Amino acid sequence: MVRHAVWEVHRPGGVVADGIRKNLAPGDTASLHGLVIQLEKMIAASDTSMADSVRLGLSVNGQSSTEVVAEGAAFNWGPFHIAVLAARTDPGELGAGIAEIEVGRAADLPEEIATAISIDGPRKRLRIPHNIRMITLHHSGSAEPLRPNDNVPEKLRELQLWSEDNRNWWDVPYHFLIGLDGTIYEGRDYRFRGETNTRYDVNGHLLISVLGNYELQEPTPEQVEAIADLMAWGVAEFNVPLDRIYGHSDLAETSCPGQHLRRYLEDGTFRQGIRDRLGPSVTL
Repeated sequence: MVRHAVWEVHRPGGVVADGIRKNLAPGDTASLHGLVIQLEKMIAASDTSMADSVRLGLSVNGQSSTEVVAEGAAFNWGPFHIAVLAARTDPGELGAGIAEIEVGRAADLPEEIATAISIDGPRKRLRIPHNIRMITLHHSGSAEPLRPNDNVPEKLRELQLWSEDNRNWWDVPYHFLIGLDGTIYEGRDYRFRGETNTRYDVNGHLLISVLGNYELQEPTPEQVEAIADLMAWGVAEFNVPLDRIYGHSDLAETSCPGQHLRRYLEDGTFRQGIRDRLGPSVTL
């Protein structure tokens, strides 16, 4: 496996914290230590004097409030620090119709984050610890197929910068990434939850991404083997049952990981590969 330090632009940022970060559509809720946040409405900049914004309903211990918050803003409400990382109101943008909300208890956060009134970039994002209970397969979904002469470390560096600059994430969204030759690249520290541009909650998911676009290209035999290797490791390391191995499209409205990878999930190839590596008694 190629370690993160070999390909990265720089070391990942982020602050370890007990918190949540969720993608919400209108009507969705998130909760932390008694606090319930409901995304009531998304407000496009064209409809207000503010930037793209959200209206949040907040409640805890019998107290409630409604707050209108601009994208990129942060505020404290009771003991909680709440940040709106994104309010994607443009129907044509990636993750359209979703707001990304991050919440932690102010007392648990460094002062520079706990008192911030803006998100102030990926360095101050929360690393949310999680316990892995599921494995989910993605592809990077690039516009063009991955080709044998492509520079994979350079593509990973581009992904790291895009994740930070475009999404305000503290690192690449996936825990492991796989090249055409089956090389496995270390991504985000798997002790912390990953990211998605869709509504499924990635808390507890080990995220594996295959570089390329598998709506357009076939996976190589080396990639199929590498995926099975990683899945078998995840099953053994975290006691994941085989019926909790998913493709992204099982959990969200997306074509990811692409039709040509999805069929290996559907026909049992990866589950059989796990049994071949771990033995037939592996938990179903």
